[in-house]
Amino acid sequence: MVSALDQNGPQYLQNPIVIAADWIGFIALFGSSLAVAYKLVTFKGPDQDDVYFFGYREEKMISVFVNLFAALAYWAKLASHANGDVGPAASVTTYKYLDYLFTCPLLTIDLLWCLNLPYKFTFGAIVAVCILCAFMASVIPPPARYMWFGMGITVFSAAWFNILKLVRMRLEQFVSKEAKKVRQSLKVACMTYFFIWLGYPTLWVLGDAGVLDSVVSALLHTFLDVFSKSIYGFALLHFVMRTDKREFIFVPLKPSVEKIVVEDDESTSSRAESTRASKSKIMIGSRVKKLRSSATDELRPSATNMNPWLNGLPNGLSMGGSMGSMGGMPGMPGGMGDHGLEDVEMHNQSAQQQYLATQEEINQVNKQLQDLLMRTGGAGRSI
Repeated sequence: MVSALDQNGPQYLQNPIVIAADWIGFIALFGSSLAVAYKLVTFKGPDQDDVYFFGYREEKMISVFVNLFAALAYWAKLASHANGDVGPAASVTTYKYLDYLFTCPLLTIDLLWCLNLPYKFTFGAIVAVCILCAFMASVIPPPARYMWFGMGITVFSAAWFNILKLVRMRLEQFVSKEAKKVRQSLKVACMTYFFIWLGYPTLWVLGDAGVLDSVVSALLHTFLDVFSKSIYGFALLHFVMRTDKREFIFVPLKPSVEKIVVEDDESTSSRAESTRASKSKIMIGSRVKKLRSSATDELRPSATNMNPWLNGLPNGLSMGGSMGSMGGMPGMPGGMGDHGLEDVEMHNQSAQQQYLATQEEINQVNKQLQDLLMRTGGAGRSI
């Protein structure tokens, strides 16, 4: 059986325009995979001191494999052209949909994972089902062809609408100045994901209706592949690197934008007398400061040092969720969600008690040494 795109036979595959388009697709996709991999591997983290930053966050390297798998599909087409596009090597439909079966679910998982959105693997699997339906619709003659297309477009529409709904909920929570600085590249990635993908079923319908011949359809498919994978990959890479450089943490998505009140004390020791400044935070993610392992910093009584993750948060952002699941930072309380502030207060009180107890012991030892020095004629020497 031949597909709708192969209805003119294998002769169109030897068309110089088709061969040139396949070379362009291979060079663009393979070059993109190398460029994205280089940028991710050489990224040294927010403090420029972690040469394996994305090595421990490999889920953010998915776009490398998306472009690499797509490049292999175009390489298979070029190999078929070299053999004259005869025999099993001319199964360009199989190459194309084998590529889509890998890359389309990975694109979906990549987008949802970067934004910490739910159902990332569920929607990835649903997209894979859509690709299987599209493959069957391309290799089986009517009327079964249209049955498979109807099933595929139904599943695709439901998945597309629900993924768009989740992403829009997250985008609407980018309200602070700090968040808006990184939002533009995410918008570009989302536009390529949602709108370019609509072109694939459109091309199938136009090709099956005879509106587009095989050569034009091959050119348009190459255009869509490069935009939906390479342009998307670079846009999402830019977004990921900027959010990781600023140490954004995306909290679990909620049905609405929820505001919490974070009360900052001027001094822990004068809590009752100090004036409190209430700040409204949007729970989407925040720029946080890493806690140092120094015991001195942990024992200092000032509110700034005891609340390093609350100090300097951008307006409109707050932390939330489990810190362990977001890369983790030593010495930080487990969560900053609904009960996170209570954990912060308990941590502050414990740290201050340790500090006061240690300071009292030091004062007692210092006093004893001064008394001893006074008795032995060493007045005036102290530590």
